[in-house]
Amino acid sequence: MDSFARLQDAIARCLSRYENLVAERTVLAAVSGGVDSTALLLALARLRSEGRLPGPLQCCHVDHGVRTDSSENAAHVVELCDRLDVPIRVRRLQFAEPRPSEDTLRQARYQALREVAREQGAGMLVTAHHADDNLETVLFRMLRGTGPRGLAGIPEARWIGRGDRSLLLVRPLLRTRRTTLESILRQLAEPAWQDSTNHDLRYTRNRLRHETIPALRSSLGIGLDVALMTVASTARAANEIIEAQGLRILTQRARHKTAWRCELDLREVDAASLPFIEEALRQAHVTLHPHGEAPSTAWLARTMQLLQQPDGKRVAGKSGILAERTRDGLLLADPQRAGPPPPDVDGGQLFCWDGGRQRFGATEWSLDAFEHPLPPLAPSPLEAGRLRALLDPRATTLPWRLRTRRPGDRFQPLGCAQELELRRFLQSRHLPRFDRDRLPLLVDASDRILWVPGVEIGELARLQLNTRRCVEVVARCG
Repeated sequence: MDSFARLQDAIARCLSRYENLVAERTVLAAVSGGVDSTALLLALARLRSEGRLPGPLQCCHVDHGVRTDSSENAAHVVELCDRLDVPIRVRRLQFAEPRPSEDTLRQARYQALREVAREQGAGMLVTAHHADDNLETVLFRMLRGTGPRGLAGIPEARWIGRGDRSLLLVRPLLRTRRTTLESILRQLAEPAWQDSTNHDLRYTRNRLRHETIPALRSSLGIGLDVALMTVASTARAANEIIEAQGLRILTQRARHKTAWRCELDLREVDAASLPFIEEALRQAHVTLHPHGEAPSTAWLARTMQLLQQPDGKRVAGKSGILAERTRDGLLLADPQRAGPPPPDVDGGQLFCWDGGRQRFGATEWSLDAFEHPLPPLAPSPLEAGRLRALLDPRATTLPWRLRTRRPGDRFQPLGCAQELELRRFLQSRHLPRFDRDRLPLLVDASDRILWVPGVEIGELARLQLNTRRCVEVVARCG
């Protein structure tokens, strides 16, 4: 079996591991026209003709527009796709600055690929990252300083986006050396485009590729590759442990979780668990972010520092995800995606008994009420928790309503002889700042607060010794 046939088999085995995740949707290949992506496209085209791809094949070329020959480069890729009878989309980018950074180019490239994938209904994006790219990535991250996740190198597959916009990114060449790809193109007499920017030493990655790594190889020989791949393998194993422990914390300690908020109860967590808490925060950020993006290292570091600060302190990042220190742990939320409370008109949202569960506007809160001829004995208040209240309606006026807090609100908590300013009362109970303007207040027709869900019952509606008729109200957050 020749090297091209072996390459095809390796790609086919890789893609087959994920074909059940993409349900025969289009396979979109990202092709720059260089050696690695040209070899990838040739192999994918051959696999398509043999019926060994998970779905139809299409190609996308991203023209960054930062080189004078970028148009000729795009024309070369279009000509290649025409010869192979592969549909292609060319997306040209524009930048405000004349020389964008490597990170800016990468982000813009992936954004363009996601847009084309969405337009074409693709479920899988295939890129040509190879073993040398992986080695460079490990060394680059090692020199910059990173943890086990960074040292693990480039993952073979990962999801980008979420929901109906989710896209599986697969890199089937990570075990193939660049020299092998060059040999295959010579064997097939297939030309590849030579990108002049790949030799521009103003870019850090190019200096690493053309100066640092050759110098290290001249001193260490093949030992450099073995050492770096050993580091990556060890880091990958450690990272799997950290990810599993982070998921455990997120699963066991998440409270009131919705699509836009997640509260972590971190009481009684020791210092040895801090790396796992950081991983739980990373996973929570990915879940809450509208595009499923991971947080920046700076955001994670600042959020972890909140654990040493009093409740109410906040960290906001460019991604829009807000982190707030609470009395019991940390609250993560996306204020832009959070559903709004109902408009505060006519005294608030009408609340009916025995009418089924009512959503409080579009927020994470919902409430239900049941009328009983006698106060139920089970569950006990301790078993039921603070999201269930037994109220005596005799001293109240009907109808009851749900509304958010207003300036000047006052509240008489259970057992208190006088009314208190609601704002100060909520602060004293350490309610997260994010929740205070979204919390449903149960009020009667005279606008007196009967219950603050999850916080306290009002003295006005407390059960008496002679209470018979009773209203049970159950709230849910999340």
